[in-house]
Amino acid sequence: MRAHFSGFTFDGEARELRRGDEVRPLSPRALQLLTLLLAARPRPLAQTRLRDALWPDTHVGYSSLAQVVAELRKALGDSPAAGRFLRTVPRYGYAFVAPTDAPAELAAFVGSFVTGEREYLVPAGESLLGRGAGCAVRLVSARVSRVHARLRADDGRLWLEDAGSKNGTWVNGRRPSGPVLLGDADEVVFGSFHTVFHYLGDGSTHTGRPGP
Repeated sequence: MRAHFSGFTFDGEARELRRGDEVRPLSPRALQLLTLLLAARPRPLAQTRLRDALWPDTHVGYSSLAQVVAELRKALGDSPAAGRFLRTVPRYGYAFVAPTDAPAELAAFVGSFVTGEREYLVPAGESLLGRGAGCAVRLVSARVSRVHARLRADDGRLWLEDAGSKNGTWVNGRRPSGPVLLGDADEVVFGSFHTVFHYLGDGSTHTGRPGP
């Protein structure tokens, strides 16, 4: 993602934020936060979703996210009161609000697998799901194989295929034999690890059907 807004240039590939010729230093998490908020704009992202994305294998408190938000605001010359770039949504999360030329469809994530305790964000493109350290969607549970399933986000939709896991993958009580297109609010069980899949949008246009 590359974006221009209010004299700033953000280059996601170079992982760099500039104002004119001046580089504004940002930590890796602050750069990732900016990427997420730009991709989702103008829709706000929940604090829980942002914490899961920035600290995928660690449970952290609200203050950790607040520190990263403060770092990003300082680099942008913004403040909670001004809200020129980042808007705080009380008791929910944050949104990027400044006009920018970045295409909104370049979303960093397509949806998430949700449990009773947390949600696991699914990145755009092709990725692996499992308990192994090399999986982009990491479900740290003995009930899940190291590489349990393959994921493919295409045009805002998510295809799922079991990767030969020991205990299988189930979608709405059925064990698909090949790739399956997930619908919003589909129940997905990896082995015996229960989740519900949700798209990042309202999900009203997403309905699951078997893959080709």
